[in-house]
Amino acid sequence: MKTNLFIALILIACAFSACKDEKAEEKAQLTEVLKVHDEVMGKSETAVKNKIIIDSLIKYQNPDTAKSARLAVLDKQLNTASEDMENWMHTFNPDYTGKSHTEVIEYLHSQRLQLLKVDSLMKVAISQSNDYLKTK
Repeated sequence: MKTNLFIALILIACAFSACKDEKAEEKAQLTEVLKVHDEVMGKSETAVKNKIIIDSLIKYQNPDTAKSARLAVLDKQLNTASEDMENWMHTFNPDYTGKSHTEVIEYLHSQRLQLLKVDSLMKVAISQSNDYLKTK
């Protein structure tokens, strides 16, 4: 009888320990997502500044020139990166009520991957627009 009670207590202790580990893992995953978010948002300011300059250059370019076509491509890249970031922010939901630990981890992992794609788009758009603007 004492053995059964001892085993039951060990199982309960393990269950509580597993819950703490799961919550810590979820918190760590969320922290990673927010870290990537903050990095991308830091780049957004540069993207907006470049977009303003490019928009003004587009207004004063002859629409039939190669410069105008290049500006349109840069403008589209900056728009896409910014819009993808906004869309991510509007759809991200950190409320995990009713979801299993596995579902939470999978969700956060997928969100991190989405943000890394946005980050990549943002880096390319900023790099290419910076390169163009340096020549002007």
